[in-house]
Amino acid sequence: MDEEQNGPNMLRLVLGAGILAAAAVGLAVFVPRSRWQAMAAPLRGLTAAPLATAVTAWAVSLWRDVTAPSPPVFDDLRPFDEF
Repeated sequence: MDEEQNGPNMLRLVLGAGILAAAAVGLAVFVPRSRWQAMAAPLRGLTAAPLATAVTAWAVSLWRDVTAPSPPVFDDLRPFDEF
């Protein structure tokens, strides 16, 4: 990748992370705790549902498969150096 192209991407990443952090801090400071509890009440009932348990188990197994160690992959289309 070209070095000139990497700069703005990092700037966008840092800017996006800063905006998300500012939004999270703003929500934590300005939304009262009672409102958070009222919004979370319907979600507490979902955690006991078998479908939520199945989806969570599936996501955990998918994460385990994706992050499992694997042998290195070599590019077979590279030129041969034997000649």
